[in-house]
Amino acid sequence: MGTYEDKARLLAREIVAEMENQGHITTLQEARAIDVAQQGLVCANCSSPVAITDKVCGRCGSKQAVSEDDVGYRCADCNGPISDPRVKSCPHCRGVKVTRADPSFKYECLRCGKGVTLEQSSCSCGETRAVPRPVADVIS
Repeated sequence: MGTYEDKARLLAREIVAEMENQGHITTLQEARAIDVAQQGLVCANCSSPVAITDKVCGRCGSKQAVSEDDVGYRCADCNGPISDPRVKSCPHCRGVKVTRADPSFKYECLRCGKGVTLEQSSCSCGETRAVPRPVADVIS
């Protein structure tokens, strides 16, 4: 009958075939894109969507990822998460304008970059130092 791995592969192929037949997915790449989008992670360097299982970003090779909920900036055109305001263009729509994710945070944690206020004694990561958020080419 085969090993457990053979049975698992056969089952996986049958599930994918059934999903394709029902119109839920068309390709494995589409299934991966859906999985990546649901995880909500973006590359810390170029802001491209990444999966938790990715060893490096497929676009720039960076080994760091952040939750899109924790990014400090958004694309002004599509509201996509932007981890670094110095990116040349939004990886989602190729827009070039960046806005602060939450304009009330004028400072960011020195360690993790999360938005903070000066009234906070420390960031959620434990850091007590903050720096002004960069504003070059950023719409406030």
